Amino acid sequence: MRMKSREREETLIQEGMSMETRKVQRTGKSTYIVSLPKSWANKNSIESGSIVYISQSDNGALMLLTNRSEKDLSIRLEIGDKVGDPLIRDIIACYVAGYKTVEITSSRLSAAQKRDLHQIVNKLIGPEILEETMSKVVIQDLLSSEELEVEKALRRMRTVVKSMMQDAISSLISCNQELAADVMRRDDDVDRLNLLVSRQFTEILRSGSVRREALNAITTFNYMQAASNLERIADHASKIAVMVNNTGFKLPEGIAVEISRLEPVFGGLIDDSVQALLHGDSKKANELIDRTREVQRCSQMMANTSRVKDKDETLVRLIVAGSLERMLDYIMNIGELTINLRNAAIGAEDR
Repeated sequence: MRMKSREREETLIQEGMSMETRKVQRTGKSTYIVSLPKSWANKNSIESGSIVYISQSDNGALMLLTNRSEKDLSIRLEIGDKVGDPLIRDIIACYVAGYKTVEITSSRLSAAQKRDLHQIVNKLIGPEILEETMSKVVIQDLLSSEELEVEKALRRMRTVVKSMMQDAISSLISCNQELAADVMRRDDDVDRLNLLVSRQFTEILRSGSVRREALNAITTFNYMQAASNLERIADHASKIAVMVNNTGFKLPEGIAVEISRLEPVFGGLIDDSVQALLHGDSKKANELIDRTREVQRCSQMMANTSRVKDKDETLVRLIVAGSLERMLDYIMNIGELTINLRNAAIGAEDR
């Protein structure tokens, strides 16, 4: 036990964290007390009668907080003549970083810049434009950190991605361009949820946890990775929908029957992958990976165009086969994340 403590101390020192030692004292029959470093107390305005909050992580480490209120993080961006994707990426970066207030300034904001700012704010969950002048736009995030529930976000992503994938296949089979356009619109919903999960991970790294009784950094990191994989599945569903919307190509009956059989299978795989992750069910995750590999072999038959003479059908087959294969890869990734998370939890229990 002493050796483990020494090893942990050496690790913290190597990582650049200051280490002080305190002797535990006992007062009364059941209370243990430890003194606080004076420098830390002075820095945080701690005095006799002050209240500190103590939270415990999965590895047994304790974290002291002087208050439980959210930090009012703000940033000021001078954007000059920046417009389009570079400007949008800057705002997304501020959102994911957890800034509550973003003040965008320029000598004179153009109509295109303001349009881009309104466009990206409408695609994010929480931020609103509270002030707008000729030279300044202030974006305020109205979403409380306590309202960020990553499990709900993942479940919502699962529902949207599953419906996108199934409708993309349906639109392909029936050459329904209206349904394909609807699939493309839903891709924005998945993007918003994915950014919300990324933002929560940043919040946890900064504060230790947003909901300390339920989440930790390891769990949320794996959830963030799963959300990223779901977002990529949605991208490929949208890619199929774009092809349907642009080409209006009607599949031959034989290949349409093949693809229609995959629709419910894909839906079940997406459901099971997220369900296994949220429950930490590594057995179900391993079974999922095996099932996914079987489906992958079936989907690869789509890419066989050796006997296909029609150029449009060849193109459709290659695009659909490629997207289906990538979707299955991402589903397997979620299964592997479940196994990683479960093994991490077992390791924490052993400690």
